[in-house]
Amino acid sequence: MEKPNVLVVGFNGVGKSTLIKTVLGDEAMKKPKAAGAGKHEDFRIYENEKVPFRLIDTVGIEPGLLKEQRAVNAVKKWSGNAIKAKKVEHQISAIWFCVDKYTSKLFPKTIDSFMDAISLWKDVPIVVVITQSYEEDDVKQTKEIVEKAFLSKKKYATRLTEVVSVIAKPKQTEEGEMLVPMGITELIELTNELLPVGLQASEKDMAKYLLTRKRAMSHAVVSVATLAGITAGGIAIPAVDLMILKPTESLEIESIFKIWGIKKTKKAKELLKLIVDIGTVSLTGKALVSSLKLIPGINLGAASVNAIISGTIVFALGEAAAYVFEQIATGKKTLDDMEWAKKILQDSLSSTVLDKITIAAKKLSKNADKTEIMDSVTQAFAKG
Repeated sequence: MEKPNVLVVGFNGVGKSTLIKTVLGDEAMKKPKAAGAGKHEDFRIYENEKVPFRLIDTVGIEPGLLKEQRAVNAVKKWSGNAIKAKKVEHQISAIWFCVDKYTSKLFPKTIDSFMDAISLWKDVPIVVVITQSYEEDDVKQTKEIVEKAFLSKKKYATRLTEVVSVIAKPKQTEEGEMLVPMGITELIELTNELLPVGLQASEKDMAKYLLTRKRAMSHAVVSVATLAGITAGGIAIPAVDLMILKPTESLEIESIFKIWGIKKTKKAKELLKLIVDIGTVSLTGKALVSSLKLIPGINLGAASVNAIISGTIVFALGEAAAYVFEQIATGKKTLDDMEWAKKILQDSLSSTVLDKITIAAKKLSKNADKTEIMDSVTQAFAKG
């Protein structure tokens, strides 16, 4: 990473572009670098070789629910694309949020939208930059409004690092006095001091986001496989044959394994085989059907019972495998911890599976379709 990046956000018309021009100089403004992580025309990366950080200008937030949300979504999308692309050059190490004496009055009502816009950078330091405020009283009042807005909600209270007032554009007063740019050097120095901490925070945020994405993708695979398991198992025979689930489980486990990016070594192949074997031999469909019939309040046909059992087993196995792969991928466990993995997987398909099946079955009508069964299975696991 050549230089850290500072994300410049704020209300439309507060002078973000003027601030960037003053900080970096005219030469940097003439040759902006397109923000490659997103194609939105309002996102531009500017730099000057003499300044130790880049500035990323964003679309301005405008009053009005739709306009405000559009800007919020644009910033979130840009950030998400940058992280997903793993582009270190678009990693954010600090955030400037720009307000002036007018827009600061809107800030208490829009702070949720602002924090939502930068929500992917949860740990990166925030500096509020007061712009275009030439009177001391205006600066004081604006600062009080901003600080009060952050302190009004516990989850935001620790995010604000500093409030800085700057004049980026000279102005002549009615008395003929010239108010020159000020606060710019202080803003640069403060930002530069924050960058080492901000860079670490940014890397932490990127890792969190990517971890969340892998979890979400794994869960999506589990959902698709579960529906396939429900379809395969939903046949009106006395007891479901769990061997018919093996192709579905194999594809499910293989897909989740790829998501977590673990190298397919000999030991990894052994783990994959172990997981699938556990899915087909730890339990018997006959035992589960017999147990389910003894539970009062369940009055379902054989096909529905088999579908619930099949879907629950595929779901439980997939979620357990995803957990095992996550622990290995994040370095908390290794492929040598085979006994640990085996225990996790066996526990996931122990008596707790019958509990999940029971919860799911009690929610269903006698003639429930595949979608209803799928919903009942996922809800059973959502309840822990």
